[in-house]
Amino acid sequence: MGVQVSIGDFSLMTSLTRKALRHYHDLGILEPAHIDPHTGYRFYDSSQVDHAHIIRRFRSLGMSIPDIKALLSTEDSAARTEIITTHLAQMEQQLQQTRDTVSALRELLAPVHTAAVELRQEPALAVWSITATIDVDEIDTWFVATLSTLGEALSAAASAPDAAVYGGLYDRALFSESRGEATLFVPAPQSTMVPQGIRAHVLPQADYAVLTHSGNHEGIDRSYAALGKYANEQLISDQGPTREHYLGGSLFEPTHFTATEICWPVFRTASPTG
Repeated sequence: MGVQVSIGDFSLMTSLTRKALRHYHDLGILEPAHIDPHTGYRFYDSSQVDHAHIIRRFRSLGMSIPDIKALLSTEDSAARTEIITTHLAQMEQQLQQTRDTVSALRELLAPVHTAAVELRQEPALAVWSITATIDVDEIDTWFVATLSTLGEALSAAASAPDAAVYGGLYDRALFSESRGEATLFVPAPQSTMVPQGIRAHVLPQADYAVLTHSGNHEGIDRSYAALGKYANEQLISDQGPTREHYLGGSLFEPTHFTATEICWPVFRTASPTG
């Protein structure tokens, strides 16, 4: 034990304000050694200084009060290490999110360079597909897993092609309502055996305004914006699902594509000329 000091002196010794000390007292993580029953003045023991420094340091690093309380209440070194390691992982994740945000902001300041828009009539296409109704925040996980499933099914087919362009169809509700139907597809091989869990059907002929987004899907929202603006200002936009084609991937690694064709459905008053 040390000696009792006033809250003012303890505040100076620990760089914690009186307000913070009262707050930590209320939370039960730094209680005064003595409270005068007549005046209500708080007194701390000088041996509590290290305890206070730990609290201040971890609060400055963003650790939550419950985690600090758990850290200080355990004598188990393994448990303490687990708490600190978990918090470190959370900080690293937040740091990456900050880096991603900074990168996105810089990208918004850069001029938009988009490829030319092409008008195209996609013919009817026999496909194997997988469809699900998902929340928009599930789309990345679902996309990778479903493309992999289609790739495995296609590679195992007796008449598997040497190469294949995978594609997707996305209902507008998926983005406007945060939940909707998504479909991933691949041209059907010349086989009568359709794997379990995969649907064989024909995509109907449709007209699209098409723009190619290079690279992965980072920044694809800007390409969608440019294409949507063109489709609405220069054409007649259809309200059907948007379509994507994933270019540059391989049969065995469908998620490693290098560009995405974005196909915005439009109405055409005449058939395109060659």
